[in-house]
Amino acid sequence: MLTIYLTRHGQTEWNVLQRMQGWGNGELTEKGISDAKKLAVRLKDTPIDRIYASTSKRAYLTAEMIENGRGIPITRNDLFREMNFGDWDGVFRNDIIAKYPNEFECFWERPHLFEAINGENFTDLLERVKEALHLIVSENKEGTVLVVAHSIFLRMAFAYIKQLPISDVFKQDPPGNTSLTKVTYNGQTFKIEYEGSMTHIE
Repeated sequence: MLTIYLTRHGQTEWNVLQRMQGWGNGELTEKGISDAKKLAVRLKDTPIDRIYASTSKRAYLTAEMIENGRGIPITRNDLFREMNFGDWDGVFRNDIIAKYPNEFECFWERPHLFEAINGENFTDLLERVKEALHLIVSENKEGTVLVVAHSIFLRMAFAYIKQLPISDVFKQDPPGNTSLTKVTYNGQTFKIEYEGSMTHIE
């Protein structure tokens, strides 16, 4: 049996400012750093064999804080990056709404129909999520791993495990910054044991 813990990076300045944050990167806030350290405390007695982190700075710094000198190897991989928002990356949400109102509504309400501008569509993201999960299970037959990734990446991963269509990806609760989800894999199927836990913060 393989156990996979999945978490979202700590809060960033761009999260606070409501800037679309895909392949661009906002720096972690003081709260983001504090929450990552609290998650490290929560997991300090949990055996973790390996950590997979997005190559985005906000994610791998969160991973390093969770690792906290325990000697757990951290693998950075582009597969775990957030959805590529293309021309929207780093732009304030209100400015996107003003310039692309129909496209922005489609993104959130009808993601299966969304066509990105120089970025990824949700079908692209789904294929990347599948590849990332395949990488994990191919490299780890048993034990426990931790994944540090991003909001929409995680929602797509949860939708895939739940066998939800892309159209329903945003009907799930959004994962909070440093929220923890536990997934098990028995060699054939994934199962979510709990999702979006924030007990280390609350």
